[in-house]
Amino acid sequence: MLFDRYALKPIDSIRSKYGLEPVAHVWDQLHHARRQLVLTARAFDFPADLPVNVRCVGPIRDDPVWAIDETWTSPAGVAPLVLVALSSTFQNQADCIQRIVDALATLPVRGLVTTGPTIPASALRSVANVRVVESAPHNAVLRSASLVITHGGHGTVIKTLSAGLPMVIMHHGRDQADNSRRVIDRGAGITVSRGASADRIAQAVAEILASPAFRESAGRLGQAVVAEASSSRLLDELEKI
Repeated sequence: MLFDRYALKPIDSIRSKYGLEPVAHVWDQLHHARRQLVLTARAFDFPADLPVNVRCVGPIRDDPVWAIDETWTSPAGVAPLVLVALSSTFQNQADCIQRIVDALATLPVRGLVTTGPTIPASALRSVANVRVVESAPHNAVLRSASLVITHGGHGTVIKTLSAGLPMVIMHHGRDQADNSRRVIDRGAGITVSRGASADRIAQAVAEILASPAFRESAGRLGQAVVAEASSSRLLDELEKI
């Protein structure tokens, strides 16, 4: 495990200073806490028996400071708007984003691609119906979007569901395959390989836009997510501690 490789030795060193036995895994240290506050919606997760100290307290849906750009504009026209939002950290995703741009070029849609802070917008070939920018406030864009193409990071998935929108997920790693599974099993999107061709990506986008069922499913799950995100569970738990 990556966490164990880099963090286990420092954790055990600190534990030894306090006369505590070493732990086998980084997560074992976390399990000793009186509370583990998980920033997600319980409705987003699958049914499970959680440890007694675990609480799901609702997700954080704010846009990061670097993405709050008031100068952004949507591509001109009235065709469905597709937001493309892959990882804000480097996951070697430039080629994947380019294939998404090429896919949207073949469809009667408008595309807004946000590359994030690790990939310059100039690294991509743009097309007439797709605008490529390094950042835009996703919460604002989602209000006029019809679909999101994403890597499946928790933040983007939760914000997309909160807006009641379906998604095409091209997961790259980390928690993204698990997030994708939760979306797909609820009927709120489609998964395609991160190496999928432009034609396959275009097919998935067209399938979602042609079927209201995807948006209806995303809306149902999104309502539950919003209800938990709007609750006071996080503050309640902190005050109890």
